[in-house]
Amino acid sequence: MSDRRHAWFIRSLVAFVVVGLPARVPYAHAQSANAQQITSIDETFPSGAPQPGYAAANPQDIEDYNAAPGVVSPNDGPIAEPEAQDPSAAPARPRQRDSIDDGDSDDPRESSDTDRNFESAEPLSPEDVGDAPRIDTPRAANVALFANPPAPPDPLLYQIEDLDPITDNRKTARLFRQEPYDPVGIKIGSFVLFPEVDFGTSYYSNVFHAPSAKSDVALDVAPSARLVSNWSRHALEFNVTGVWSFYNQYQTEDDRDYQVEARGRLDITSRANIQALISRQQSFEDRSALDASSVGTRAKIVEDQAEAAYNQRFNRLSLQFRGSINDYTYGSTEDNGIVSSNRDRDYTQYEEASRVMWELKPSLSPFVEVAFNHRDYSEAAQSDGINRTSNGQRYRVGVSFGNDGEILRGEVSLGYGIQTPEDSRLHPVDGLLLDANATWRITPITSILFTAATDVSETTTADVGGAFYHYAGVEVRHELRSYLVASAGLIYSSQNSQDGVINDNEFRETLGLEYYADRNTVLFGRYAHVNFDGVGVPNDYVGDEVRVGVKFRR
Repeated sequence: MSDRRHAWFIRSLVAFVVVGLPARVPYAHAQSANAQQITSIDETFPSGAPQPGYAAANPQDIEDYNAAPGVVSPNDGPIAEPEAQDPSAAPARPRQRDSIDDGDSDDPRESSDTDRNFESAEPLSPEDVGDAPRIDTPRAANVALFANPPAPPDPLLYQIEDLDPITDNRKTARLFRQEPYDPVGIKIGSFVLFPEVDFGTSYYSNVFHAPSAKSDVALDVAPSARLVSNWSRHALEFNVTGVWSFYNQYQTEDDRDYQVEARGRLDITSRANIQALISRQQSFEDRSALDASSVGTRAKIVEDQAEAAYNQRFNRLSLQFRGSINDYTYGSTEDNGIVSSNRDRDYTQYEEASRVMWELKPSLSPFVEVAFNHRDYSEAAQSDGINRTSNGQRYRVGVSFGNDGEILRGEVSLGYGIQTPEDSRLHPVDGLLLDANATWRITPITSILFTAATDVSETTTADVGGAFYHYAGVEVRHELRSYLVASAGLIYSSQNSQDGVINDNEFRETLGLEYYADRNTVLFGRYAHVNFDGVGVPNDYVGDEVRVGVKFRR
């Protein structure tokens, strides 16, 4: 089919990168960590306050650094008494040599061919000295405000993040989280396994997201595992997650979600690489979705995704060319023995994007991006008999803060987007784009996460070609104690078909608290309040959600 002209190319590229990587790293498990320059998982850094001197740290130094305060490392000798220091002496600034007193034998300012006697020399008069030039040195607080030093090596090994910067970059959220301990994982040859499981119970005051609220409680289980390579070149990662919920009264709301994902990075040169992702995800449609059924069972959504990106750097200039294929399949719903098919909602999206970025400094790089997509429906909608196949364009201008800073990470962009149905009976949907995935660590114990996304949502509502979707969220995370972390967030989302048929707005306020009992055990509690405002009073609703549980990890 001509609509799928790019499918074979992208899928072949993804398969080559993901499947072919092990062949590019022969006998990696048999080589030593020093020969491979592998970052050992024992080199675990706390994720709290930034620490100085990461550059030349050796494994022994790192082990000593992770020791609890007041505990002597078994490799240390007796504790030496600290030398007394003159409180009036000003400490040397970083990257600045110590001051040198006149008369020191190693003073480089002294001339080797002079025999002056400085003790008998007469002091110079002010006229002889003259007016010394005055240097305006910025205060340390101002320097720290604009500095964004690179973070230490991440023990969680997030190494394949240069695909879609908004949806696939996990390093931004990694900086945002304030955790006193990092999981160390389990070594399996040249890979590291990070297993995790959540057990919890939840309360929902409005299960069906309807004006007439009905409440229920549920038990939740959420296991996950990441298997990550620990190589000096190339990278490979396998990720499996699941969410199972069991409601007490309304079994139609039970979740049986899962995601299986594989990522790969092929390092062509030190400045060029190919990154790829392939995944399958199953979920059940939320009751507040545009075309969701308000009664009976929920539709099962299966999404298959393949994505690949070529990244090339030329000194300060960076280029990215990426493409993706997303296939969405919607299952049928049933109510009182009546089965409703959702095959008319199935579609496949093809997208190609190009990005040009110029680095002003490592933590500030403006960019321009252009993306095109094609959404292909095989059937016409049952509501009005119109096929929803469409074409779209996205134009963005933004700034990237990089992925490796310990104070600021991520990116923010503005732009314009339009989605045009091929059937002229449906009108185009367009508007302003705002996309963001950025973290700012204000202090060593406080951080802010800003997320935003804009797109055109698909819908089979009669005579509607789509709805312009906006999402924006701000979350603050603060360490009350080294083992106790609180968070608060505000999220706003809206969908507007621009013809008066669909105009939904939702506000969500969240609160959270996490208690780190030890490195492998975390107790948590979360609360959310939802206020939904739809077209007409009968569609409005409010709801409260509470979840408490425990997380075990390694």
